[in-house]
Amino acid sequence: MLFQVAWDFIDLSEAGTKRSLQLFSQWQPGPAQFQGFYGFADGVGGFAIVEAASAADLAKTTAPWTPFLKFSVRPILPIQESAQIGVAAAAWRDSK
Repeated sequence: MLFQVAWDFIDLSEAGTKRSLQLFSQWQPGPAQFQGFYGFADGVGGFAIVEAASAADLAKTTAPWTPFLKFSVRPILPIQESAQIGVAAAAWRDSK
């Protein structure tokens, strides 16, 4: 399953930033797999496209960062699949 995982830094102090970057330099992501990994240009957060087999795998991947980051997670679909679901839903509504 694919997820958009966005985060904002909780502590933007110099000490908080240094500590999170020090840990990040030693981190091996997983068990979820990152398909894309981006930081916002303003330096206050970022987002990733992450593939995870379960909610537990996603939680294991983000858990080390909860003292530093506030996460927002949304399941996502490829646009072709999302569009097909939308067409089917519209057809169902039209049939009623």
